[in-house]
Amino acid sequence: MISMLWILLFNLAWSAELPLTQEKWVSLSFSKIPKNHVQFNDGEMRVSVDQSAGPLVQKLEAPLKVSSFKVKGELKGLKKVETGAFDEDSVLRIGLVAVGERTLNAVKRVFAADWIKKLFALAPPKTGLDKIYFFNLTNRPELVGKKREHPKSDLMLENVFHSLVGEGAFEAEFKLEAPLEVAALWLSVDGDDTKSKFDLTIRQILIQASE
Repeated sequence: MISMLWILLFNLAWSAELPLTQEKWVSLSFSKIPKNHVQFNDGEMRVSVDQSAGPLVQKLEAPLKVSSFKVKGELKGLKKVETGAFDEDSVLRIGLVAVGERTLNAVKRVFAADWIKKLFALAPPKTGLDKIYFFNLTNRPELVGKKREHPKSDLMLENVFHSLVGEGAFEAEFKLEAPLEVAALWLSVDGDDTKSKFDLTIRQILIQASE
């Protein structure tokens, strides 16, 4: 069903490691915002941020009911510490693009931003999308556990789940309260609002899912 992923069957659940290769990820950009520099080498993904932003998206060959995920990587340099009620930048947001009933009709498509058009293109045939469920890393431990609907779009729901205060290797893991049917992964790494400069290397993305 998902032959291009590395799959193991364990206790009736799939454990799938997503490939970190250039042909599997699409690098997007936002209007008027400098784009991150992204490199792939030896099974790793390196994102260089210099007051820039840009999502990285991998569409799954078929939707998966994701119950948990784990990400391993390394941070060099630091995102500037913010002071607002919620971080506007993040060294990493792990986004699960959930299957749902929302679609873009012809009229909405005309007025939609480019990133929204590309988001809805991730929907499986004859279905729609719900939203992107983001799970954020923060350099402010006091924000862990906070959630919000993004003020610029109800297509994004954010959950701060892991504290990453300094440089170095990290491992972040999250178990969902209930499985979520996921069509794609959407990674956001950004430092445009805070004018930050840092490098993020992702070494592994592992998801647990059931059929």
